[in-house]
Amino acid sequence: MSVYVLVHGAFHGGWCFDLLRERLEAEGHTVFAPTLSGVGERLHLAGTASINLATHIAEIADLIRFRDLEDVVLCGHSYGVMVAAGVADAWSDKIRTVVYLDGMIPENGDTLFSILPSVVEAFLAQAAANGGLHVSPFPAAAFGVAEKHQAWVDSKLTTHPLACFTQAISLTGAYKSVPRKLLIYNTTDIGIPTNIPQTYEAQRGVETVQVFPLPGGHDLMIDAVDALSDILLSHA
Repeated sequence: MSVYVLVHGAFHGGWCFDLLRERLEAEGHTVFAPTLSGVGERLHLAGTASINLATHIAEIADLIRFRDLEDVVLCGHSYGVMVAAGVADAWSDKIRTVVYLDGMIPENGDTLFSILPSVVEAFLAQAAANGGLHVSPFPAAAFGVAEKHQAWVDSKLTTHPLACFTQAISLTGAYKSVPRKLLIYNTTDIGIPTNIPQTYEAQRGVETVQVFPLPGGHDLMIDAVDALSDILLSHA
């Protein structure tokens, strides 16, 4: 049986993997889907601690350390890809597969803003309205979430600490040595310009990489949960 560690993206929480976790656990696998500090049910920490990208990387790295996890399938969604890259860099010997789920893959020194410039203006405007520290969530429809799931998602989205998007990631390059990488992206235009499809497709044919386009919005773990779980069960 496999061990899955699922890292959510901005404004979300571990709740966004509920449907996926159910499917993986039904097959007998162990699944961790923690909520990062400052969002979701840990929103209460947002005003009492300085939370940035390094905070979130440390939280997932410590989960792996203190739960003695080995041979991990580490999946990061959206902003969570930044976190997953940092964790894989720290614990490359404990990670079997890194799954990049519709998020930009960073290099050393990158910030989310530097690799996803299309969101900078909107995020900064939202932060300015919140005293400059937190970005307000965008509605589920903006992520291309299917209408039947939008009310549920909207009820759970929270603000996200701005420093997570502006802090540069520190990588040694060890994360590139993880034996297997799955690159999964959505094929539906949700109106946010990115080069994620082109970046992922450019890796097709690399021996350690498999690329999977899926129809659906940005939150594939919600709208394409059956197809996504099939990929993780068969290829991770």
